[in-house]
Amino acid sequence: MKRLLLNQTCVFHLTKMAFRAQNKYKKRYHLTEEDDLIALIKFADITNDIELRRNFMLFYINCPDDIKDYLESEHGIHSPMERYQSLGSL
Repeated sequence: MKRLLLNQTCVFHLTKMAFRAQNKYKKRYHLTEEDDLIALIKFADITNDIELRRNFMLFYINCPDDIKDYLESEHGIHSPMERYQSLGSL
């Protein structure tokens, strides 16, 4: 499995996501384990919680391109902005 090397901003937003998931949903993620990181990102991707979604979007914006490619190809995690691009024509 590919080792995820994230910048400080990405780690900051992941930490905020993990804190929110633990406090509101009682879900615990260990940020030192890749499987937990992927699970947290997937949870943030499908939830309707606005704070989690916002931090996921900020995480994704600041994520290196190779990590974005890895998340998309290996785990089916796409840009959170994709679902809002169709709204631009309103």
